[in-house]
Formats: sequence, C-alpha cells, structure tokens
Amino acid sequence: MPSVLFAHENFPAQFGGIAGYLAARGWEVVFATAAEAFPRDRLVRLPETGLRVMGYARHRDVAPATHRYLHGTERAVLNGQGLARAAIRLRRQGFVPDLVVAHSGWGSGSFARAVWPEARFVPYLEWWYNYPPVDMAAETGESAEDRHAAALCRNLPFLLDLQGADAILVPTAFQRDQLPDWLAARATVIHDGVDIDALIHPPPDMPPFTLDGLPETAPLVTYATRGMEPMRGFPQFMADLAKLQAEDARVHAVVAGEDSVHYGGRLPEGESWKARALAAHDFDMARLHFTGRLPPKRYRALLRRSDVHVYLTRPFVLSWSLLDAMAAACPLVVSDTAPVREAVPPDAARFVDFETPGEIARGIAAVLAEPAASRAMGGRARDHAAAHYAQSVLHPRREAFFRAVIEGRGLPGQ
Repeated sequence: MPSVLFAHENFPAQFGGIAGYLAARGWEVVFATAAEAFPRDRLVRLPETGLRVMGYARHRDVAPATHRYLHGTERAVLNGQGLARAAIRLRRQGFVPDLVVAHSGWGSGSFARAVWPEARFVPYLEWWYNYPPVDMAAETGESAEDRHAAALCRNLPFLLDLQGADAILVPTAFQRDQLPDWLAARATVIHDGVDIDALIHPPPDMPPFTLDGLPETAPLVTYATRGMEPMRGFPQFMADLAKLQAEDARVHAVVAGEDSVHYGGRLPEGESWKARALAAHDFDMARLHFTGRLPPKRYRALLRRSDVHVYLTRPFVLSWSLLDAMAAACPLVVSDTAPVREAVPPDAARFVDFETPGEIARGIAAVLAEPAASRAMGGRARDHAAAHYAQSVLHPRREAFFRAVIEGRGLPGQ
C-alpha cells in the first residue's frame, strides 16, 4: 500500500479525518505537526486511530530586522526547515513516503522534496490573497499601495510550495476561484468532509443539550464559530439579536466559541468584539448564554436543540460549523455570500444580507414563525450535506486523487 506524510501546523486540523481513513485502509501514514503536544525526536502512535505522529518546530522566531512584508515568508521558511529536520530523522528510520500533503502557507512542506526527491507533493491551499481583498477585511491605516504590496508578499509562501507541486488541492470551488487562472487550472476541488453520521445518527446515550437558565421549550437561536469577529458577522449578529430580544420575549440565544479573533484585524489590546457588543446594545442577559468552546458531543447536542442556527461570513474560507449545522438539520439563517451559496441550496436556508441592519433579526423571526416549514428546510440542508459533504463520500474521492498523483495519472475531480 502507498505511504503518505501529512504536514500541518496543527493537529488533527484538516488532515485528521483523511489520515485516519487512509491508515484504516492500510496506507502507511505519518503526521508531522508543530503542535506542542508531540515530541520532536520520535514518532508517537495514537492508539485510537493508529496514526503515527512526530512534532517539528522552528529553531528561532522571525528576526526583528526582517521587513514586515516578509514576516510570513520568513516564518514559513523557518517552519520548512523544522519539518525538513524532522523528515531527515524519519528517513533515517526508514520512512520514505510516496506522497507528501502539506497545508500551504505555513511552509510546513516546502522543503519535503529536498529530503525525499522522489516523493510526490500536494499543497493543500486554503486562500490566495488578492487586492482589493474579496473578503472585505477591515482596512488599516496604511495606504492602498502599501496594502496592495503587502498582499502580494503574503502569497510568497504559497509560491514556494507551488513551484514543486504535482497537484493542488482546495476544499471549495470558491477558494479555487481566488487563484490566478494558471493555478486554478491545476487545482482539484475536494472538501474535507464532516462526520455526518455523528450528527444525523447520534448515539442513543447522548444527553440532550441543557443549560442553567435555558427553558426546555424556549425558542433557541444558536451561533457557533471559533471566534467572535467581523469576518463571521459577529457584530451584526449581536446588534440584530438585541433587536430580536426586544421584539420577542420568548427567544433565548446561545453563542458558542471563544472571545477571540482568528481572521482579520485585531482590536487594540484589552478590547474584544464581545465586550464591544455588550456595551453597545441592551441585552436581556438572562436570555443570552455564552458557553465558550464546547466539546464535540455537547456541540452536536446544541445543534440538535437549535430552532434557528445563524451562520454568517464575508467571502472567505467556509467554516465547518455551517456543514455541521446542515448535517444536524438545523433551520438556517445564513449570509448571502458566495462560499455559502456554493454549500447551501436556495431552498435549504433563509439567506440574508447581514450588512443590512435588521435583516438577520427578520430572517430569524420568519424561521421561528413557521416551525414546520423551517424543519422541512433543515431536512433539505441535511440531505444535501449527506450527499455532498459526508466524509464517507469525500474520503474515497481523496484517496483516489492521492493515488492518481502518486501514479502520475490524469487527476480526478478537475
């Protein structure tokens, strides 16, 4: 059977599912990661999946004198060096992969073929920076020319990977379409997939979602992303939630996730978008619940309890949380943006212009007003997710893609 090295800054991230699937299929799989939980000098076997994992690390941080346009590039080169050193140790132990798959932009796989020249190389490319930015990220104080130059330089780590790539893997057509034409033509679109079965068929012993202060019969609005940030429409959601609370005294809301920013510009030290929202609007805090980041089972139980799940994003990388909510058959209120339109059929959610004040609140109210029709809408979302985004559908496609790359055949899925 073939052998593959997955390289990612984090673990298990986008590669955990497919790595476990290939290992179960008999592939020889090694996962290299910068996650601090794993030793840098040896492989660790995880008993639950059978995966073998080795850590790697940068030997230093970015030099203070480095031009700010090049901070990301220098960090990527240092990451690439760290992975290459780990790869040399693996080679000495007899591991020579047929294929290296690396999350592009971090530099993790940039020098893998310097260690294993015969290995095929596939960068997993999530985002290409264009100017003006399609995601409409908040502008900073620099000039347009400065921002344009910085955006060009942010693509340098990708180009370092792409010059030696045998193929390019991207998760959505929207993300592929951000690439220049000469790269988009080489990209294969296969999503990571979500664990549909865990959401559609929860274990019999899964307890229902409960929370102090949340009545069992209260209409529940849910919002769940990693952080609370403008890229995911958090300020607009909170503004409209205050409006909804004022209009409907029954409604409760659960916000799951961290009070942090993962995408886009940071606020000044000590400030947060959550704090700003709570200061700007008059909430009934007895009906607004912040849970922090939830463990997987409790998160799935929350989605199954939801009467309306709100997912908003600027034109950017699509969150897994939307697909999770679809798989759980949540009635959805979603942003009318390109990545969402790609994933959600028109009849499987209520689409809103989340930049227009009041649109989110009106969308939520409309869904709550027709529970039977809304549940049917959620069922259509679930069926679409099961057909197009289930790991059971997409893992075999990825395996076929990887085999085609290894064998140098015409690639499927293009």
